[in-house]
Amino acid sequence: MVNNDVFVCSNKLRPATGTSGLAAGIARKFEQELTAMVEKVDSEEFTPVRFREFLGGMHVLLAGVGREAITQILESLDQPQATVEIDGQRLRYRGLSESVWLSAFGKLTVLRRTYRGDGVGAASAIPLDNVCGMAGRFMTPDVEEMAAFAAAMLTANEAVQLLAKTLPEAPSATAIQNAVRRIGTEIEERRTAIEAAIDEQAPLSLKGDMLVVSFDGVMAPMREGTKVAWREAGVGTISIYGQGEEGPEKLDTRFLARMPESGMETLLDQIADQVVRAKHGRTFRQFAVICDGKDTIWSAASRQLALHDAVWILDFYHASENLMKAANAIFGDSKTKAHRWHKKLRDNLQLDPRGVENAVRSMRRYRRSLSIDSKESNVVKNTIKYFLFHRERMRYTDFIALGLPIGSGPVEAAAKNIVQARLKRSGMRWSRDGGQHVLDLRTFLKSERWEPMWNTLSRAA
Repeated sequence: MVNNDVFVCSNKLRPATGTSGLAAGIARKFEQELTAMVEKVDSEEFTPVRFREFLGGMHVLLAGVGREAITQILESLDQPQATVEIDGQRLRYRGLSESVWLSAFGKLTVLRRTYRGDGVGAASAIPLDNVCGMAGRFMTPDVEEMAAFAAAMLTANEAVQLLAKTLPEAPSATAIQNAVRRIGTEIEERRTAIEAAIDEQAPLSLKGDMLVVSFDGVMAPMREGTKVAWREAGVGTISIYGQGEEGPEKLDTRFLARMPESGMETLLDQIADQVVRAKHGRTFRQFAVICDGKDTIWSAASRQLALHDAVWILDFYHASENLMKAANAIFGDSKTKAHRWHKKLRDNLQLDPRGVENAVRSMRRYRRSLSIDSKESNVVKNTIKYFLFHRERMRYTDFIALGLPIGSGPVEAAAKNIVQARLKRSGMRWSRDGGQHVLDLRTFLKSERWEPMWNTLSRAA
């Protein structure tokens, strides 16, 4: 570890020139160039075209002044000294080395003092890089955040195009990908600290009195050799609901997402952790888990102790969807009869405590009129089994009476907005690590918890 106490790089400007002298010189140059620009404006007719030219000139002027100011300040910070000490080893000054940093004002060519021990393979250090948090980096922190923010929404090439409109010079697609890889690794390493910062600065809304958890799978294109393999990624939501005028009203949601893994193990661990955090020092009137009908999902949920005291609800949309399959199998080409029967039994599920039993009884009656070995008969048979297996999770009249939502809308939206919209574009294929880095950035962004995440990483730099 580097001992910053003996670094030659001070966090104070050298008194020899003084801060005021440095600032005064930059200010004089800025004043001269700005005066020339204003005089040119005064001497010509001002039109929309001239206004755009003036704005462009101001950007160029400010960028130039910014680069000069930063470069001079860095030079003032990097004070000369013969040696520095790292882990008890004395390193000697070996000269200046040049590095290019991409800032919001354009590229900076930075000369830094380098130090190295004696002998082959000896330790080396560049104090200025460490003090500025730029060791191993190309982009300054502000530009790196812009790149990460853009990459959470766009491909690397699209991010380049966007940043080229806002910066004097945009980072390359490769530089953006490298930054996302490094930031993604840091997020994994510092997740506990990030969550603690979110607990303090942006906890789930305190207004609602219902905690609702949902999770689901969504197929993602994976890179396996030269082929694309579709594997199931996981998405999860932890939401706060309150009672609105028309029923349960979602007030706040945290999104989670993981690249494909066995049993959604990491995703469910993170969901359980979020539940514990949400319940800390707080009591909810209701706590529910709402998911679709996959056996694997409910089996995975049963292994999480943090979810055992929840009301478990089968998403009403999936119940209705399965009932529609039975309706089509029973009535065939008679779409009107199928929709009429489906609507009656679907509504009955929400209005009658015996809605499941009524639906099962009706399906059994109609199934007797179908050929026993037909495809249609098997569809109805499977729907009956589905309803009987999930009947305790389909007590919709009870759930509605408790004021609970009965649909997994947030997690369905998360599957589309978090995973599909970013990872399933034409030609895309992902490694597990590469996809996870993007998903982590995207979930913090979509959860509106970007700032505490980024600030935590910045303080650790």
